Amino acid sequence: MTGGAAFGDIKAGVPALTIDTATTGWTVGGGVEYAFLPNWTAKIEYLYVNLGNVDCGLACANIVPTKVDFATNVVRAGLNYKF
Repeated sequence: MTGGAAFGDIKAGVPALTIDTATTGWTVGGGVEYAFLPNWTAKIEYLYVNLGNVDCGLACANIVPTKVDFATNVVRAGLNYKF
């Protein structure tokens, strides 16, 4: 299991007008690692990242507030050799 802070940069808007907002969110996930030979391991990890939302309003060509949400799923795999 893993968890912690996540940092990102959300850009939203229409071609002539955009906003650029640095955001802080959170992440949580887990993974497994398997030793298949004495010096070799393989691993896979899943992370869910949520950076919250920003209001882009006029930058998204709307008069009323428009919320832009950012959340993503990340899957990573790896192969390790231990010296």
